[in-house]
Amino acid sequence: MLISAAVGWAVFILGRFVSESLSWSDVGTVTGFALVTLLRVVVMIIIASLIWVPIGVWIGLRPIWAERLQPIAQFLAAFPANVLFPFAVVMIIRFRLDPNIWLSPLIILGTQWYILFNVIAGASAISTDLKEAARIFNVRGWQWWRQLALPGIFPYYITGALTASGGSWNASIVAEAVSWGNEHLEATGLGSFIARATAAGDTASVALGVAVMSVFVTVLNRTVWRPLYRYSERRLRLD
Repeated sequence: MLISAAVGWAVFILGRFVSESLSWSDVGTVTGFALVTLLRVVVMIIIASLIWVPIGVWIGLRPIWAERLQPIAQFLAAFPANVLFPFAVVMIIRFRLDPNIWLSPLIILGTQWYILFNVIAGASAISTDLKEAARIFNVRGWQWWRQLALPGIFPYYITGALTASGGSWNASIVAEAVSWGNEHLEATGLGSFIARATAAGDTASVALGVAVMSVFVTVLNRTVWRPLYRYSERRLRLD
């Protein structure tokens, strides 16, 4: 109750502060930017999942390889992704690529590893008895994925994807507006809006952008990620 009252009071103060400098049309514009960033985050999470889920399952089911490869993955996860941003700027300018498309991978460059690590953990947790039963009954191909691998890793995957999604929203602030030397590239989205407002010292716009981002992340967690996690605990358990 106390937390709800504090949040309500903070929202009231923020709304009054923002309304002194901005209008409802500004709120609509920023919400539109947030929808663009949402689309970018969703597409990148899907692409990262298609890449890392099969790799993570393969590694997790092979303890020897997991021991060898996890330190490499941990090093890559610790590597500051923004160091690679200037190379992206150079490539986009060199080949005249669309920043709205080719800056998008930068938002998940540093957060994709959460998916990999959690999938590896999920695959490692699949019981030996279930794996042996699948081998004895010759369960292979898509049936193996549908009946063993995906149910086994799903709760772990949801944890990784949720974390990667939240991190991608934060990363969009630096990934949608990238500079190198005299070159500056921007992709349409909430991240670039916040970055531009911060550079201009527009406190009201920054506050509005952060508030809209917080609302989107909270709503996604409550309407998508949390129900998926409850579903995985209730229906996809390999006991």
